[in-house]
Amino acid sequence: MERAENPATIVVVEDEADMARLLQFNLQSLGHRVHLAPTAADAVRLVADGVPDLVLLDLRLPDGFGMDLLRDFRAAPRTAATPVIVVSALGDEPTVVQALECGADDVVIKPFRTRELLARVATALRRHATPPEAAAGAATPLAFGPLRMAPDTREASAAGAPVELTRTEFDLLAFFVANPERVFTRRQLCEQALGSAGAILERTIDAHIRTLRRKLGPAGHCLVTVWGVGYRLVDSP
Repeated sequence: MERAENPATIVVVEDEADMARLLQFNLQSLGHRVHLAPTAADAVRLVADGVPDLVLLDLRLPDGFGMDLLRDFRAAPRTAATPVIVVSALGDEPTVVQALECGADDVVIKPFRTRELLARVATALRRHATPPEAAAGAATPLAFGPLRMAPDTREASAAGAPVELTRTEFDLLAFFVANPERVFTRRQLCEQALGSAGAILERTIDAHIRTLRRKLGPAGHCLVTVWGVGYRLVDSP
């Protein structure tokens, strides 16, 4: 892969030395600045010294569970918007869904293809650098059925109640609201809504949809599964 146009500072939270060095080598080959954190405590210290542009986070750490660290990052104003990609051997569906619900931007399962991981890193960095109004597709407010969204402030509501969404969830829902009633495949949602060019797995889209439905409450039923095709947003199911 070509060197990154805009080198980023990346913290790799990984206790396996060989894996950490592999990630460091490949990321540095693209021009990124990489800091290694073999423990959760090291990660907290590094982030306290300076908020990185992205975090790669393993879940099984010697001094704690990475999911707790992810929650802490999302709860702290300094790191609430920092892209976090979970990189873990824990690839069962409940763990993937939990990671996304805790605020992960993406989940990569070990073992992984290096080029795929690098593509996901590039996607997360690119989306984080995109102005909010461009990421959502419009600066003007969006509305459909019970849903209201303000791309400029990244605020969303369902039936008048505010809904807290991650950046990825907001972009995905904004795409549906801007294109109501249309059916989109998972691949189209990856490429058109999230700009991932296929870097995000289709099952990750499924997990995001499940999380959106839960967060939207009764309005979540408006996100309808079109079996064998994908998803669409309707005014009432």
